[in-house]
Amino acid sequence: MTVRPDSAERGSDSSQVARRPWYALPAPEAVAALGVDRAAGLMRRRPRPRGESVLTRPVLVTVGPGGLAITVVLLGMIRLGQAVFAGVAIGQSVAFTAFALCLIVAAFECRSETESVLTPARSDSRPMNRVAMARFALAVFVTQLDGFRRLLGTTEIDARHFGWPLLSAVALLFLWELGRLLARRARHAR
Repeated sequence: MTVRPDSAERGSDSSQVARRPWYALPAPEAVAALGVDRAAGLMRRRPRPRGESVLTRPVLVTVGPGGLAITVVLLGMIRLGQAVFAGVAIGQSVAFTAFALCLIVAAFECRSETESVLTPARSDSRPMNRVAMARFALAVFVTQLDGFRRLLGTTEIDARHFGWPLLSAVALLFLWELGRLLARRARHAR
């Protein structure tokens, strides 16, 4: 997935695209999961009927709270930066890193509506694991390398600050798995 200039639609020049805030950029994890994860077999499935929604009950039960959790975490990180880390800039950089790490969790969690990501069979996709490792490296680089910091408007964070995004990703994983467990139990109860 690429970011394309919307200059024809907005009547502006394409230089404005580079000034978009980081949270407005599309998240390619779901697309990457489709493109590299042959084990999921998604591309071999028959298409859904035209009027059928992709937002099934298990998807809503797991993805809805997951998205809400990511939003709350990001806003919390910015607030934490103001209160504890001596500045909004550090809070925004911590939130950006948390966002990147949470998207890695989301990529793995989007592979199945009901199966847990904590099973060995769910992490056996070599291409998917490579994409995740590259995304993790980029999550570190956005606050550690000058070029990325200038491009994205982030600031350098240390290991103490980086622990908060890691904790956020682990908490998201836990909440998503809990939602998935509830969805499985609701399905079996019917």
